[in-house]
Amino acid sequence: MKIFKPFEVIREELLACEDYARRLLRSDVKSVLEAGGYIFNSGGKRVRPGLTILSGKLFYPDDSRLIPVAIAMEYIHTATLLHDDIVDGASLRRGKPSANAVYGNDVAVLVGDYMFAQGVSTFATFGGMEVLQRALDAIRDMSEGELKQLEVIGKFDLSEEDYFDIIYRKTASLLSTCCEAGAIVGGASEEEKIAMRKFGKYIGYAFQLVDDAFDYISDSETIGKPAGNDIREGKVTYPLIAVRNGLSEVEKKKINHILNKSNPCKEEIEYVRMLVVKKGGISQTFDLAKNYIEKAKELLGAIEDSEYKESLLEIADFIVARTF
Repeated sequence: MKIFKPFEVIREELLACEDYARRLLRSDVKSVLEAGGYIFNSGGKRVRPGLTILSGKLFYPDDSRLIPVAIAMEYIHTATLLHDDIVDGASLRRGKPSANAVYGNDVAVLVGDYMFAQGVSTFATFGGMEVLQRALDAIRDMSEGELKQLEVIGKFDLSEEDYFDIIYRKTASLLSTCCEAGAIVGGASEEEKIAMRKFGKYIGYAFQLVDDAFDYISDSETIGKPAGNDIREGKVTYPLIAVRNGLSEVEKKKINHILNKSNPCKEEIEYVRMLVVKKGGISQTFDLAKNYIEKAKELLGAIEDSEYKESLLEIADFIVARTF
């Protein structure tokens, strides 16, 4: 397993997580082992278990509880990826065929359900009632976020408030839960738990903002999905919201038409993409992401310095410095 550089300080814990993950996938049902293993081993930096472990290590927790809780976070995340790819009709995930493309929608959705169940069971066993409740809240948030996004497909006048509500539910909620759960297992004070919850929320906002910017400026090889995919699917994200008021009525009308087409052509997608780039939507999105990262880092100021705190600060910086 290749360890993400900011996680080197918890290398042994992450390796223990991988062992625990394989144990959770044990089943006498072949589809669970094959499809579950395929998606779980398809790459990724293990950001969620890494954040959980680092957040717990800030407060000296018992690894026998922290590691199962950390990998359960990854199980919940993996389950949502399986379900999201089915909803989106995605054929690629991290640059390789998605699990639903390989095994079919029926297997993918049921394996996702299995992983949800294993994750929740692990929270109940090792995290206690407080962690379990936070995890269930996050699962509900993610489901509601996906449903709300479906409801606003093609809605050119989507408000900034609704946009942030969606990205909180879809992305920031689980990252926030990872950080708070680690702190809970670590025996943090109420004030410290709140700080870690907000830290995860703010880096989650920044992560999704950067992701949305990349959809306008990256290619399929870099981001593992077709460039301009959000435009193609009629999703209104922050780069477009940021420049919307500065567009002419003709430009607004044309973009609204493109967003509501069932299958816009390459030229139409490129029109929206280039207009947003030209008007400064990408730079405004990155600037906002950087602001959230600074707010996140400030929250760690009152927490005792350690190598784990330094790693969390490094991860925060990486989010806005990454190129993929």
